[in-house]
Amino acid sequence: MLAYEEKYFKIILVDENVQFRNVLASRLRMMGFHVEFASGGFHLLHTLEKHWDFNLIIMHENMDDMPAEEMIQLVRIHKNKTELPILFISANASEEEICEMVLNGANEFIVQPKNPQPIVDRARKYFTLLKNS
Repeated sequence: MLAYEEKYFKIILVDENVQFRNVLASRLRMMGFHVEFASGGFHLLHTLEKHWDFNLIIMHENMDDMPAEEMIQLVRIHKNKTELPILFISANASEEEICEMVLNGANEFIVQPKNPQPIVDRARKYFTLLKNS
């Protein structure tokens, strides 16, 4: 039995690294979450134009087609931090980047772990917040 059977919790995972994206998506799906992919900023925005029913965006740092800062700002035009949380993942742990991403609209910043478990734990946190609201 899955720990979280509610399929209505939809996550969109934005990452160009196919291997990491697939590993993370597999772990999230094992928890019972519905996961879709976006390979870049334009793909994310195109998907969101059609389907605003996502509950969480997990976004890796800059894509080849668009800086993360711009992606976050464009999402925030339509949905605030409560309506659509953004978990930003970066290999860079500089205080400047962390502050910049949070000020631009990311809910949380996480330094990319080798193991996806911290990201899965954050997804569970947002699921629990939604479930209890």
